[in-house]
Amino acid sequence: MRISKIYLLGLLITVINASCGKDFLEVAPKGSLIASRTVEYENMMYNSLALGADVPTVALGDDAAMLSTYFESSPLRLQRIFRWDKDFYEPEQTAAELQSPISSIYIYNKIINEVMDSKEGDEAYKLRIRAEAKASRAYFNMLLINYYGKPFNPATAATDPGIPLVKEADVSATSFGRVSVKEVYDNMISDLTDAIPMIPVNQPHRQRMTKAAAEFTLAKLYWYQGDYTAALNWIKEGKAHLPTSFEVGIYDYNVTYAVPTWTVTSGFNNIESLLARTSLSFWVNTSNSVLLAPWAFDLYTASDKRLKSFSSVPYQGTGTFPARLNRRTGPFGAQVSQGVNLADVELMKAECEARLGQLAESKATLLAFRLKRMSNTEAPVNVAQKDDLIRFVIEERVREFALYGLRWFDMRRLSNDPLFQSATYKHIVFDGSTGLAKDTYTLEKDRLTLRFPLNVMSANPGMQNNP
Repeated sequence: MRISKIYLLGLLITVINASCGKDFLEVAPKGSLIASRTVEYENMMYNSLALGADVPTVALGDDAAMLSTYFESSPLRLQRIFRWDKDFYEPEQTAAELQSPISSIYIYNKIINEVMDSKEGDEAYKLRIRAEAKASRAYFNMLLINYYGKPFNPATAATDPGIPLVKEADVSATSFGRVSVKEVYDNMISDLTDAIPMIPVNQPHRQRMTKAAAEFTLAKLYWYQGDYTAALNWIKEGKAHLPTSFEVGIYDYNVTYAVPTWTVTSGFNNIESLLARTSLSFWVNTSNSVLLAPWAFDLYTASDKRLKSFSSVPYQGTGTFPARLNRRTGPFGAQVSQGVNLADVELMKAECEARLGQLAESKATLLAFRLKRMSNTEAPVNVAQKDDLIRFVIEERVREFALYGLRWFDMRRLSNDPLFQSATYKHIVFDGSTGLAKDTYTLEKDRLTLRFPLNVMSANPGMQNNP
């Protein structure tokens, strides 16, 4: 598909101009996005891919550690995130993790509300574009509710404050209120169930929402809610609708890493990325700011090829880090596990099967996956009990997604799980000289939910912030 470069440039400028406002829509385009033809609304889809730069989840997970050498010279925001402080930002600062999703939601709202009246497209074409926008809006709302809403708890979700549920592309709106966590989930599920029948199986690029990506997103919402039967059903639906218009699959690291120059690629080129969404992070790959915690490093076995994405050698430095501290070396820049990732889907499937008592099926799913990550002798899962198998899946998620930012979301959802409610999470700053623990920070439960930035709250005095 040919995309108008001039149109994209104009749209990019309007988004950039958004960053100076201070209300909840501070990041929505303050000008007007002008479109009249259906294809122009479709092209907007390519302007809603970013999750923000240096999103906090990379450093919020307990799979992260820091060295005093770098911690003390790190930006104040990173230090606050790593300490699990109450607030990360100064009053004049904006939050990229809020800015980028809200900008995207603005674009999707405009498409949803206007595309049916656009020119030069038949009704079926318009319905497909609107459906894709609704599913994409649900994806970004899922991200925001997992930043700013409490972890989903069926007993309290109807009263727990969630996020402002923005459904109009109205830049003149000045008053925003938070709806409940349950209402946000209900809205996301409604968007997806309405959209899925009209979203095509094939799309021109992994940047676009396919039917399978929408079905896996819906599965993840049910997974967050603890409805493992519904989640597993939608995973099966998605696996039956994988696109053929671009390559998708799970890399076999035993093969790919046999090539000395191979590394995990960015989301736009990675076959495991079914829906590519970018999250640039300069805390890993090209710096020594955020390192893999020793406890997470200890989860890997000797033949696990995922270790090849880590290094004990400092970036642009000499010598090595203290024992069992490593930095992630790939992928460069874009965190590949963002968006809809097929490795994430496989491990969600294994967890759902284990929780539903389908232990043989769960072990088979895990074995097929692990055979692509390590030697044949270490891949089998030798666990007999249901609870132990669930714990094994959670550890496998740590091994697969270490320092990608996904551990934070697991910590949140497991906080309401009887198997993990007693878990404690710690961050350690290790002494750069001795390698011993220097400072330890313990996560308080309130810090499993982020607070809205101070500038957003000052512009919306009637909106309740988190504790």
